[in-house]
Amino acid sequence: MIIRATLRNARPDEALEAELELAIGLVWGHLQARQFDQAYQLAKGCLLLWPKQRHLNAMAAYAQLEAGFEIPAPALKALHADGADAGWSAIMLRRAGNA
Repeated sequence: MIIRATLRNARPDEALEAELELAIGLVWGHLQARQFDQAYQLAKGCLLLWPKQRHLNAMAAYAQLEAGFEIPAPALKALHADGADAGWSAIMLRRAGNA
């Protein structure tokens, strides 16, 4: 209820930022609980709203790997080129067998 009241009174861009922050937190929560399928599904839905959000893209790729799905090498390399942490990208590439 507090979130709704806060979002209702916020400017549109502030509301969008708050919703994005909440979405990232929810995906992260699924990852921390090792619920990789749920994290991946949620991240995919969030990426429909924020397709260029690098944190969501990185978490979606990680969840996808951990859930046992393959990620094309160009997509992984794009994550690295998109400004993701180099260490994170290296781990993702190694886990995907593309190192």
